[in-house]
Amino acid sequence: MPKKIDLAERKEQIVKATFDVIYQYGFEKTTLREIAKHAGLSLGSVQYFFPKQQDIYSFAMEVIFHRFEVRMQQVVDVEEDQDIFEAAVRMGKQIVQIHTEEGRIENDIWVKFTLMASMNPEYQDLREEYRKINLNFAERILRILHQHGYIENADKIKEEAHAFIIFITGLVFESVIYDYLYDEEVVDNKVREYLKSICH
Repeated sequence: MPKKIDLAERKEQIVKATFDVIYQYGFEKTTLREIAKHAGLSLGSVQYFFPKQQDIYSFAMEVIFHRFEVRMQQVVDVEEDQDIFEAAVRMGKQIVQIHTEEGRIENDIWVKFTLMASMNPEYQDLREEYRKINLNFAERILRILHQHGYIENADKIKEEAHAFIIFITGLVFESVIYDYLYDEEVVDNKVREYLKSICH
């Protein structure tokens, strides 16, 4: 009797292979055939889940977005006895995620996807969704700082959140392009300096 295939597990296997291929070769050289090869599957098996290349790109980015949201939720609940400024620094660093190889790979893929999506209208909604997630999270960090007296003017929080996410996005791009210059300590210092500059 043939072994029953776990569809969720198979899909995860394909997504992992997709990340590997995109990370190594970029979106422009990523094909369903190459993904199938890396996953150790037939092309037909991959196409069963993802008939078109766009389908697998969209799903892969949704996986990254979901992982990001899970990480954000894990750090966003500030405990009463916690230093609020330190908690804000920790939250900001989550977007850059330099401390694990998996995090660095996801950042690399996100940068490549952002550049690719800027030239492909079919990915605009997905790109905008991720920006919105980041922006909402940045605003949440600043509201926590405001609630605890670190930021005085509540009216400027949305504007400050835009500036903060521009800074963080630049940090992500820098850490991907010049990875040899960025470790956890450097990122910590950069985020800490930025938040200090907007706190009184």
